[in-house]
Amino acid sequence: MVDRLKRFWNEHPLASIIILALIPRLVAVIYSKGYGMHDDHFGPIEQPFIIMNDISYWSTRTTPHGHSIFYPLIHYILFQGFAVVGIHDPQAKMYVVRLLHAIYSLLVVFFGYKIAEVLSNRETAKKTGLILALFWAFPFLSVRNLIEMVCIPPLMAGFYYALISKDDGIKNAFIAGLWLGLAFVFRYQTLSITGTLGLVFLFRKEFKQMLLVAAGFIVTAVVVQGSVDIFAWGYPFASFREYMLYNATHGYDYTTGPWYNYALLVIGALIPPMSFFLIFGFYRNWRKTVLIILPVMVFFVSHSLFPNKQERFIFPVVPIILTLGVVGWEIYIKESVFWQRRRIILKLLWIWFWIINILLLIPFSLYYSKRSRVETMYALYGKQISGIVMVGGSMGVTQPPMFYAGMYPVPIYLINSNNELAQTKTILDTTKILPNYAVFFGMEDIDNRVRNIESSLGLKLKPEKTIEASFLDDVFYRLNPRNNKNKTIFLFHCER
Repeated sequence: MVDRLKRFWNEHPLASIIILALIPRLVAVIYSKGYGMHDDHFGPIEQPFIIMNDISYWSTRTTPHGHSIFYPLIHYILFQGFAVVGIHDPQAKMYVVRLLHAIYSLLVVFFGYKIAEVLSNRETAKKTGLILALFWAFPFLSVRNLIEMVCIPPLMAGFYYALISKDDGIKNAFIAGLWLGLAFVFRYQTLSITGTLGLVFLFRKEFKQMLLVAAGFIVTAVVVQGSVDIFAWGYPFASFREYMLYNATHGYDYTTGPWYNYALLVIGALIPPMSFFLIFGFYRNWRKTVLIILPVMVFFVSHSLFPNKQERFIFPVVPIILTLGVVGWEIYIKESVFWQRRRIILKLLWIWFWIINILLLIPFSLYYSKRSRVETMYALYGKQISGIVMVGGSMGVTQPPMFYAGMYPVPIYLINSNNELAQTKTILDTTKILPNYAVFFGMEDIDNRVRNIESSLGLKLKPEKTIEASFLDDVFYRLNPRNNKNKTIFLFHCER
């Protein structure tokens, strides 16, 4: 058996790596439920769900939305398909969604391997493929609905076809443009990568490649993004225009940080001290890889200078940084007398990298993100909901993922202050349909808060379920309670 596996590995290294990459991703499909960040649920999942249940959400649209509707449209079509075949359970739907994303993410491993093979050799490509297959964060992130992750496969494909556009026929430049256009449709910021790549072709006087990349990009961008914007907003690239205008005036409205924020993030994520060597390797062969390095650096620097800094914004270039990092480092150590004499130290560094990587890979592949929020709404699935009172504690109130309740629209009463409590009382005193569920966020002073709601709103609350945060949710809350509002949630049934 072992000999067969070794022979298969030697004869089919890429297939072996793809199979290996699939294993932790399938684990994530099964166990890594929920959503990682607000935008990977409430855009691509919640919006199609709302439109299916309340068409007025779509028919009353006015100004263009600042994100492409193409990705949510894919989910809308998928959800309609679920309805046709009788799949209604929200968690069952998301198993399929995560599975499709897991399979799609294998393209990152495939093209990362191919890029490494073009730039180096098969042995280096094997090492690169293994790291992309088993890098600790990728299985968890690959099954999320983040456009920053969804744009990576076409981005990696674009890089690969751009690399071989000169040696293997200029038609590949057009194919590169098609892929890069798709990356743009998912994530508008990747336009800086395509633009810089085109400029590299221009300065190298490779005019055919430049024009063909531009042509391919325009075809995809116009056919996909242009058409959906005409359908939704009446003119092409309306959402792109709105996105640019919004970011020009709202850069400080969200999480901000110093210019070196992303540099520290990449150094930490790539596992020190190996991360320093991989970053060195990324730059090591810049003359040979300038077609990739320069676009990545423009993307990285522009995000570092922009005030709004959220970790996910830099995700699109992490796999290619890893890819070029491994390639450059492997080439360097083969030429380095210093490292050739210290191969034991080098081996120990890689052992440390893989130990830490595996220790992170296992819990993150099993990570049920936003568990308490998701399970609270899922506990309401299949029940008649006349309204929900949501009571915040010290962490406030978070937007409920109603997709998991399977019902929309539902009256939601948010209470996080005495004024909001008074307003809710006024509304309930004049309405005939009262809320029949209440949700309390956080454990602090829970008994007094329940009594306060009962006496103020004239409701009798019966405990229905207590939903605790997942292990990692709790860890992240303790590390950064300001930005990780993941705590125990109490669900009550309301009566009068």
